[in-house]
Amino acid sequence: MSRAELPVPSDEALLESAALVAKIRSEIAAAGGWINFARYMELALYAPGLGYYSGGSTKIGAAGDFITAPELSRSFGSAVALTLDAELAALGANDVIELGAGTGALAAQLLDTFATLGREVRYWILEPSAELRQRQQRALEAHAAKIAWIDRLPEKPLTAVVVANEVLDALPVSHFAIENGEPKALGVVVAGDGFGWGAGRADAKLTAAVRTIEQALQQALPNGYRSEACLLLPAWFAALAAALERGSLLFVDYGLTRSDYYHEQRAAGTLVCHYRHRVHDDPFVYPGLQDITAWVDFSACAEAASAAGFEVAGFTTQGQYLLSLLAALPPELAVDLKSPREQSAMKTLILPGEMGERFKVLLLRKGVRGPELPGKDFRYRL
Repeated sequence: MSRAELPVPSDEALLESAALVAKIRSEIAAAGGWINFARYMELALYAPGLGYYSGGSTKIGAAGDFITAPELSRSFGSAVALTLDAELAALGANDVIELGAGTGALAAQLLDTFATLGREVRYWILEPSAELRQRQQRALEAHAAKIAWIDRLPEKPLTAVVVANEVLDALPVSHFAIENGEPKALGVVVAGDGFGWGAGRADAKLTAAVRTIEQALQQALPNGYRSEACLLLPAWFAALAAALERGSLLFVDYGLTRSDYYHEQRAAGTLVCHYRHRVHDDPFVYPGLQDITAWVDFSACAEAASAAGFEVAGFTTQGQYLLSLLAALPPELAVDLKSPREQSAMKTLILPGEMGERFKVLLLRKGVRGPELPGKDFRYRL
């Protein structure tokens, strides 16, 4: 999909994007004309006041750029709440931390379900987006007494559960290409009024990551192969480990295990952009106004989490997970399958051709033992 096929932003939005473009161009100039794509993605998404997630544009829902599972059905949040409730019981704790709470829909569903289950919780939301935080505060007004919004992970370690839906895919990634057998980090350069791909450069950390991938695959990636690697994962999981004295982490996101992620047929990578419910692969369109993501390498997540001191306690597909849990919902939370809207939502959430296979569920634990993650155990694929 070309820029010409995308909806044209408002004049105000274009001015905001222009301000971010100027900031990125300045950084590229200061760096000698080239910056790593991971740095570009970080600025495009998180530059204070200008990046996609730190600016004021509507992101999620009909007026935004994409829709997440909690917007489709309250049953998603009810199912997740059952897992978190079991983890809280195993921990003997009542603190819940949500990373990137979106519209607040998941938080509302979790808090409503916890109330039905008779569990009192203290709910923390770490949200970088000012626009989303305001939406969350409006949506969660009825639960305000239980919620605290935070700008960073707690400095004093907590015993808590952490939940994140579609957060891992928003971590900045390095984009690389194999040239003459060597991995090269692709950069971003100024091109006309905007940006374009810069020539590959050697990067020792990225090279080590790609060699680890090739070793796991038991074969070298071919020349011309392009893909991504998230080099932030070790530090990111280490920060989560430091924030938890004991705890459980539940991640739901679209992604693949390493053997599928770096399959020879996926030779252009997984980078994808969302703008006004249009999906395309050009990360340089309307900087700050569109979402830029990459599919999650769950094998890399499991390795980084294990190195940080977490146990990989469960891994399954969203379809398997929801099918197991929805059948276990108490009557007051049961899915109304007579509703056409709910029938449609369940198909989207569970069917293999929809979100059921593309989305995975990863459970991590530190210092606690608990029940098995519902759904078929696919940890052997990691």
